[in-house]
Amino acid sequence: MYDILTIGEILAEILSDHVGQVFYRPGRLLGPYPSGAPAIFIDQAARMEAKTAIIAKIGKDDFGRLNKNRLSSDGVDISHIIETDQNSTGCAFVTYFEDGSRHFLFHFRHAACGELCSADVDGELIRNSRYLHIMGCSITGSPTMGEAIMQAVRLAKANGTKISFDPNIRPELLSGKIMEYYNEIIGASDLLLTGKSELKLLFGDCDKAIASLLSQADRIIAVKDGSRGTYIYTRDKAFSVATYPAVETDPTGAGDCFDATFLSGLCTGMTLEDAAIRANAAGAKAVEKRGPMEGNTTLEELSAFMASVKRPAAVPVANPYIMKQQ
Repeated sequence: MYDILTIGEILAEILSDHVGQVFYRPGRLLGPYPSGAPAIFIDQAARMEAKTAIIAKIGKDDFGRLNKNRLSSDGVDISHIIETDQNSTGCAFVTYFEDGSRHFLFHFRHAACGELCSADVDGELIRNSRYLHIMGCSITGSPTMGEAIMQAVRLAKANGTKISFDPNIRPELLSGKIMEYYNEIIGASDLLLTGKSELKLLFGDCDKAIASLLSQADRIIAVKDGSRGTYIYTRDKAFSVATYPAVETDPTGAGDCFDATFLSGLCTGMTLEDAAIRANAAGAKAVEKRGPMEGNTTLEELSAFMASVKRPAAVPVANPYIMKQQ
């Protein structure tokens, strides 16, 4: 039995050398780094000592080898990563700007990851997993990848495997039936891990959205709000957790590290409060290193960091669901 299974893209990531660099002029680039939101996520979950696996497709090339070596060395079961000679491993190029924003260029749809299809989904693997974690950006990768992920979600729902979902919206990739897929996955989710800006984009009013989502199902909602901390909502409780101190070098992957650490904590029986506090610590460590997966931490490293700084408290906040019931 796996604790956590994910499905989606594996990429090689290429970074701009300096802030403000644009891709329509020649410049120095850094990398390649192992990447792809599901890959970053599952690597961190494995480092948190969860039993993990990933369904994905890569090319028979050095970029694919780069990722397989990294994931395997960190404890991820890579036996469900399919190698194809039809296309090369996907790539993402990212550059950074002074205001903290990033710009991505993806080679995704017509790469190996874009070949992922429903036939690649192993139903037995899904049945033998406690959680299926979905990253929203993966649904947008290609039509066949979207179909594969939706098949995995429906199999999970039918077989009692819990579903964890991070919308992880990439405006550069939104097209087609994506919002229909988003709505179906959110409806099926047992755990929703979303940024506050994403929650607003998807629903408009955050409090109304939280109340409605909890009315529909007894689920956990984690709202990540950057430097302002994290908010956790269930039908019974609501609380916030402040961030840990960090010197930001590269924010890519921080949300994925939060998700993986939070979900791994739940799998090992941690309270919501303790899981959220540890997940915030993982997010803080993730931003301190350049490269999407380079800030991932082991359980030992994370424990040492948490012991070295003041532990944030879980502070009760208003619960929109409870207020709606009154």
